[in-house]
Amino acid sequence: MRGHREVPYLVELSWRCLDHHRNARCEKCTGTGFCPAVEAARTRIRTWRRYRTVFGRR
Repeated sequence: MRGHREVPYLVELSWRCLDHHRNARCEKCTGTGFCPAVEAARTRIRTWRRYRTVFGRR
């Protein structure tokens, strides 16, 4: 039996980035609310979820 697979470090950092941006802004945030760091984090999480779906949760 295989053990539980951990969340990759970059994905974990992406979740932390999203959590931070729910409460505060960073220096990269624009006045309209757009932030390239948030977009990169969302893309990384989506990609990781697709990868897990294709290759299964092993």
